[in-house]
Amino acid sequence: MSKKFIRKSVLENVRTLSAFDYLNNYHPSLLVKNGKKDYYHREHESLHFSNGMWYWWSQGVGGTTALDYLIAVEGYDFKEACNYLASLMNISDPVVTYYHKKETKPFELPEKDKNNNLVIRYLCETRKIDREIVDYFISKGMLYQSANFRNAVFVGYDGDMPAYAFKRNIFKDFKLEHTGSNKAFSFNYQNKESNVLHVFEAAIDLLSYMTRLKMEDIDYKSFNYLSLGGACEKIAAKNEADMPIALNAFLERNPNVQIIVFHLDNDEVGRGATQKIMMIARRNYQCFDNHPVNFKYVNDELIHKSLLLSTDL
Repeated sequence: MSKKFIRKSVLENVRTLSAFDYLNNYHPSLLVKNGKKDYYHREHESLHFSNGMWYWWSQGVGGTTALDYLIAVEGYDFKEACNYLASLMNISDPVVTYYHKKETKPFELPEKDKNNNLVIRYLCETRKIDREIVDYFISKGMLYQSANFRNAVFVGYDGDMPAYAFKRNIFKDFKLEHTGSNKAFSFNYQNKESNVLHVFEAAIDLLSYMTRLKMEDIDYKSFNYLSLGGACEKIAAKNEADMPIALNAFLERNPNVQIIVFHLDNDEVGRGATQKIMMIARRNYQCFDNHPVNFKYVNDELIHKSLLLSTDL
């Protein structure tokens, strides 16, 4: 076959091969199972394959076909990739994976309780978060008390529609994302006029930092805020730098952001995740690591400061 020209029929055939099927048929050792239907690349841990598509999180590129994959990941030029795939497919017909579209139910929030009294008491009295801040997020439908189990529910929105919910029990150490949550819309606060984004592991730490600012007479609404919803453990465990889905999506929706300040936990996981995320984010943003120094969580700092103030009084 000519190396200079790619016949239309050959190109059409090559484009039918997905990146997953290319690797599964011709380089299966490069695929590592990562759940029921998800795989990642053995040499690039942030390169994932799922439902016929691939996305390389550390590089911010993705696609469906083996042709896209070879060009973006392996560095082939277009003609080389076409000829290479055509030769492989002529030698051995690939086994093709067929995907059946699964009917998805609309996302539904946990049922709301008749009031938010227990959650307000927990956040304001136990966690020392400012009542005005708690009331603000309740008024926006971004925080409430669930009817079952009395969880504090932190809500993220896709436009006007709820798309994400994180549940935190107020009586015991239970915390979990609600079924069907889209992590791209994790709990956040947006200020389109600000170019600064503060990033936290948990929603309670986000609210705690707002409270700290208010205590210092700083307008807590003058910045952007994002909770990663506990994504840091997986990021810290990877050898390759990775951008969390929640952060990547927030930055795409808010092109005004130029500065990112990280307030992740002061432990091995939090510090490790911060450094790996910053390796990528520094390409396009000014980044600062502002994790707690004397405590593990931002909320621990707030509780300590609140106790000191009450003692002084």
